Amino acid sequence: MRTVAACFIALLLVGCAQQISREPEPVPEPEVSGEVKPVEPVVIVPEPEVKPVPEVTPKPEPKPKPVPVVTKTKDGKLILGAEEWVWLAPAKKHVRVKVDSGVKLSTIGVSDVQEFERDGNDWVKFKAGGQPVELPVERWLKSKNGSKERKAVVKLRAKLGELNELTEFALTAGKGIVLGINFIRDVAIVDGNRKYVQPKVK
Repeated sequence: MRTVAACFIALLLVGCAQQISREPEPVPEPEVSGEVKPVEPVVIVPEPEVKPVPEVTPKPEPKPKPVPVVTKTKDGKLILGAEEWVWLAPAKKHVRVKVDSGVKLSTIGVSDVQEFERDGNDWVKFKAGGQPVELPVERWLKSKNGSKERKAVVKLRAKLGELNELTEFALTAGKGIVLGINFIRDVAIVDGNRKYVQPKVK
């Protein structure tokens, strides 16, 4: 019994001695390939504050100045176009007329012409523009072809631009009014390339 106990104690002592003499195994260091570069610090730059740009309303382009309509010559005469608006007092309305510097006497187209006497003078009754008109006869125009037909010449007040004249008109069958030389002489000139140069007046 003593022998067994002594053997057991001897084994324990040997085991302890081996544990004390055994050094811890070194831990291998990890291999590092290449040089280790220092890590640069990351600098965060704040973005500059963007202020909204105010909207600029573009200025409207200036409108071109209207070219003034030339209605008079330098010496004060009216410029008339090939056609104009004339205010006829008997008809009480504006009537479109042709202006012709090649015609000596102005004419007006009428219908239902009737001759009669009043206070010993010759008068005519007719329709112009659908309106009945009675006027004294200023004179008679004889026909050039030798016939006995004659045309009455009457005076009508016509307003055209600054002109306000009692003008002689020969009565002709049909429609339309032509202003001739007797209306425009010394006070107006005709520009055949223009129309309605003068404004409407009453």
